Amino acid sequence: MPASESEVLVGRRYLERGFLDAAMKLFNRNAELVTAADWTRLADSLLERNRIPDVVRICELGAVPLPRERILSTADASLKRKDVDGAIRLYELVGADRDRWAHLVDILTSLPDRARQAVEIAERHLGVERAAEDAKAASRHIKAVK
Repeated sequence: MPASESEVLVGRRYLERGFLDAAMKLFNRNAELVTAADWTRLADSLLERNRIPDVVRICELGAVPLPRERILSTADASLKRKDVDGAIRLYELVGADRDRWAHLVDILTSLPDRARQAVEIAERHLGVERAAEDAKAASRHIKAVK
């Protein structure tokens, strides 16, 4: 089915009225005619409804950047609500800065059952590497005594 300007126009109207699924369906079907501004507006509207997987898919399809700062704000809000897993997913999605990861580790260390996860995040995102400690321990020489 060839792309249709009429369907894109109708998709824009749906987007204006908040019918995001209908707009997304029409935009997907006519992707080559949809402008970057339309994709961005759709992604922003989806983000307002916390539909992160749809935001990622729309940004990829429309070749527009992820709304990184808004996603980071959403992740920060998740962390305030103690939704640690949600915050981790969003931080990894957009590549959070070191300060955010450090704050997350602080929160994880206040939860006794999350110790292993705190260590993994510290290793992966804070540059604390177990390999460096292992190499240091391996470099110690044991001298044989006669």
